[in-house]
Amino acid sequence: MKILIWAPFINKVGTTTNVVNSITALKRFSKEKKYSIDIVNVFGEWDDYDLRNIDVNKIKLLDNNFILKGQKNSFLKSRFYMILIFLNSIIPLFKLIKKNNYNYIIAHLITSLPIFLFCLIKTQTKLILSIAGFPKLTFLRSFFWKLSSKNINKILCPSKETKHLLVNHNIFNQDKIFVVKDPHINIKKIISKKNENSFNSLDLSSKFIISIGRLTRQKNYEFLIDSFHNILKIKKDINLIIIGEGEDRKKIESKIEKLNLKDKIILLGYQDNIYKYLKRAYCYLSTSIWEGPDLAMLDASFLNIPIICSDCQSGRKEFIDNGKRGYIFKTNNINSLIVEFKKFINDDEIVLKNKLINSKKEVKNFTIFRFYLNMKKILN
Repeated sequence: MKILIWAPFINKVGTTTNVVNSITALKRFSKEKKYSIDIVNVFGEWDDYDLRNIDVNKIKLLDNNFILKGQKNSFLKSRFYMILIFLNSIIPLFKLIKKNNYNYIIAHLITSLPIFLFCLIKTQTKLILSIAGFPKLTFLRSFFWKLSSKNINKILCPSKETKHLLVNHNIFNQDKIFVVKDPHINIKKIISKKNENSFNSLDLSSKFIISIGRLTRQKNYEFLIDSFHNILKIKKDINLIIIGEGEDRKKIESKIEKLNLKDKIILLGYQDNIYKYLKRAYCYLSTSIWEGPDLAMLDASFLNIPIICSDCQSGRKEFIDNGKRGYIFKTNNINSLIVEFKKFINDDEIVLKNKLINSKKEVKNFTIFRFYLNMKKILN
């Protein structure tokens, strides 16, 4: 079975890790070795990923690397580069599909291009749309998806909440929609990386809360810093570490300085290895305004770190399940966050242990092996 992966990206996001893990799952666990997989490397964005060990062919569409030049952190610039990718890749992608006769194309990022192409061409290749997180159903997106729905063979959703959104808005035929948990947990990788001890002289001896994600409006870091300022009134012997990079760094730095928290909050920037920090954390705290299942939350759960999350859409409420596997507060509500944090620090040891056990059990649904079993049914 020949599969083409379409997942061009401007900045590294959680989806890129999931793409690599999904390929790893299909190649590693298929005893028949029947999956031949190519990945579209539009302008060289996948060059930093060594995929040879999982036998994946990277197909470069564009020789001109102009898209790589310049900063792409701002919203407008990222949209501009996405348009460039769309316009410059139409013909090369069309030729690639026609030439290779793939059984499936799985589209993860900038999915509008393959959807658009499948509306124009006749091919035996089937298109699978993989939706990340909780999509904003703007008028334009809803109209485009409905118009193109007959050309999309299957739709993969990361949570039941996302599936319900699509069903309730009558975007796709319900029979086409499948809930497939993100293949985020690669046990071998986590175990090897969590034991690294190089911290660039960072002092991790004190207790610290950790939050992970790009420095963007979505992650709501200014709210997090305001909340942490209040947390310090309850628990003074604690710090906050934020891992991630993005366009809101200056705003966040300004907020930290304004509240005089430079000695209590550390911005570590992007880290290739988050696990060595996570495993030492007092708890994982996410204040996102919207989110998928929250990949860092899954990592924390796997490493037995307590999780405290906002109740934003989509998959985290489903994961935490009314406090069964962690603590959940009302989005953008400091009082609600403080209430949950107090519960966390005051809960009986047995109560907290049960939450961690339940969380660890649920996170098994996000392993690459469980993903393989689900995709095997869908592809066959």
